[in-house]
Amino acid sequence: MSKTIQRTKAQAILFLLGAVLVGGALGFSANRTFDQREQPQDMASSRKRLADRLELTMAQRRMLDSILDERNERMKTLLAPVRPRLDSLRFAARAVIRGQLSVDQQLRWDEVVLELSRDSARTDRR
Repeated sequence: MSKTIQRTKAQAILFLLGAVLVGGALGFSANRTFDQREQPQDMASSRKRLADRLELTMAQRRMLDSILDERNERMKTLLAPVRPRLDSLRFAARAVIRGQLSVDQQLRWDEVVLELSRDSARTDRR
């Protein structure tokens, strides 16, 4: 493959990654802006709201917790091998996007990335 084709292909891939990330960031921001419902801050409150809504007995609540805990552990196990690669893609796309922004936009971008990182850390603790 010629260098021009390789460079064009790399630019297209980076553009697509950037578009996906920007779409995710915009979706995240829009969700926060337009969804004014109370959002659970942790897994326990989320589970409690679900159990209350379904009017579960205590035995059913324990069953729900057990099933969801098992599911979460299995998901962590499945994602563990690919997590570093996903993180690498995410960070590379963020850097490319940031490089295309003005200084003011970069500051706002950094705020969005910080919010995403906080939410991700909160999700990982669940």
